[in-house]
Amino acid sequence: MMHSLMISLFILWNLVFILFETNTIDSIPPNIIVILADDLGYGDLGGFYGGKANTPHLNRLANEGMLFTDFHSNGAMCSPTRTALLTGRYQQRLGIEDPLPGDWQKKGLGAIRGIARESYTRTPSMADYLKKAGYATAFFGKWHLGNHPDANPRNFGFDAFRGLTSGDGDYFSKLDRHGFPDWWHNERLSFQEGYTTDVITDNGIQFIAENKEQPFFLYLAHLGVHFPWQSPGDGHLEIREEGTDYTSSLPGPASKLGPHAPEEVPGTLIAMIESLDRNVGKLIAYLKAEGLDKNTLLFFTSDNGQYLNYQGDTWPNVGSNGMLRGEKSDLFEGGHRVPAIAWWPGKIEAGSRSSETLTSFDLLPTFLALTGQSLPDPLGEDRLDGQSLLPVLTAKGKMPDRTLFWRTPEAIAVRKGPWKLLEDRVKGSIALFNLEQDLSESRDRKADFPEIVQELKFFRDRWEQEMDK
Repeated sequence: MMHSLMISLFILWNLVFILFETNTIDSIPPNIIVILADDLGYGDLGGFYGGKANTPHLNRLANEGMLFTDFHSNGAMCSPTRTALLTGRYQQRLGIEDPLPGDWQKKGLGAIRGIARESYTRTPSMADYLKKAGYATAFFGKWHLGNHPDANPRNFGFDAFRGLTSGDGDYFSKLDRHGFPDWWHNERLSFQEGYTTDVITDNGIQFIAENKEQPFFLYLAHLGVHFPWQSPGDGHLEIREEGTDYTSSLPGPASKLGPHAPEEVPGTLIAMIESLDRNVGKLIAYLKAEGLDKNTLLFFTSDNGQYLNYQGDTWPNVGSNGMLRGEKSDLFEGGHRVPAIAWWPGKIEAGSRSSETLTSFDLLPTFLALTGQSLPDPLGEDRLDGQSLLPVLTAKGKMPDRTLFWRTPEAIAVRKGPWKLLEDRVKGSIALFNLEQDLSESRDRKADFPEIVQELKFFRDRWEQEMDK
């Protein structure tokens, strides 16, 4: 009964929203660009986020658009977030809760046919929906949703693909950590010279140049700033060679983490962040020069939080999640609260900020609203879990109240309003935090608010029952 009522309210809210928004946005759908950084922490960027890196272009993007202070990746590691972002659904519905391995025989999304079911009907991706609306679509960068040919981005709605399919690759030689070439042009290996961050951006600009006369969707999933930690000036240092195993996490010539000594990593990471910033600036400059900026929505964020260290004292200092507790792979805020900026000149108020609680899977329903497409049946196989953030972008409304969930094999977190329940399933412990009063998650309030603990446990159990069907 309660579940049916919630579904009815969800449908009603979305109908009202679609009717309202058709009167507040232009009838011509915008070009859409999603830039996903890799392992970029909440405290890595300069400007508002307080990082040491000089990031004038991203700062300018925020000054011309909207900066988010409570935006989250749906996962605390690479593959889960990418699944949720592309499908608008919890990654648990698709069985991807951990990073996919680098084994070339693992199909990843292609294993279930992608996101896929019998007869190659599959859960639609963001690119599928936008292609249906007449967009040219392209993916450049890090896929990490399966190395197998069945999992190739071209099977998931993208007209063009150039990049790597694994979890990381050398920024110069484009070899994965197993020593295999991993740089593709559609379905074929095709090496491109240059520093990966630069190459991804250049591919994106070329795609725009070829498709600027029609709506386009460009998904740039940067490898930066994931290891191996290599700056643009490191091409003269040791780079990966074909046939060599680079799975070691210890410093040395065969380390997956790159050619630098541990004490050099923080400075190298700053140089990588600044390279990413320059490339965002290059893309924005091109859009403005071509007169495309006024009809382009660009969303910049990260796939998860940053490492503070790697293997404890082995690599004692890496990046920053600012005031947040935790790091990549865990479910404290540092693992999944990430920098995020939306830019759409003339549509998003310049210099605006949002403290709404938002997540990666909210982008797909936002794009459906922008392109006038109805949401999938909320009781059907392709139902979405995310909700459109267009009211937030246009300052016409707020997000509806909702409960959000993050889960790894080791932990689960439940968020409702300011309250966050965090269960560590390895230690067998539960904590309750009020994030409005305690963003650093330093005060466990479960003894003071047992009724809230019980409420969030109820939501947790119901959600897990649905996800684990």
